[in-house]
Amino acid sequence: MIGWLALLIGIVYGYVTPGRQDKMQLFKMAIVYGIVIAVVLALIGYFLNTDALGLGLGATVVGIIVSVIVISIIFVLGAWIGDFLEEKLKKTGSRV
Repeated sequence: MIGWLALLIGIVYGYVTPGRQDKMQLFKMAIVYGIVIAVVLALIGYFLNTDALGLGLGATVVGIIVSVIVISIIFVLGAWIGDFLEEKLKKTGSRV
């Protein structure tokens, strides 16, 4: 569930960021935002005494670190998808 939330937030971030983005710059910013979002989501999982991603690692320090890394990667993927959607939808929308 938290992985899907990270993906959705990433897609929104990629779509809302105006204009065509440099992929490396987008990647760097998405990593920064991804780590922040991942830490928050992993801590929510910790306080609810559940595994953030269902990886079977539990609410341990190792589980939280792995969850942060995986959630960050999912967020970056979502940001790339959002950037791609923004580019495609705005190109097709401008053909009027």
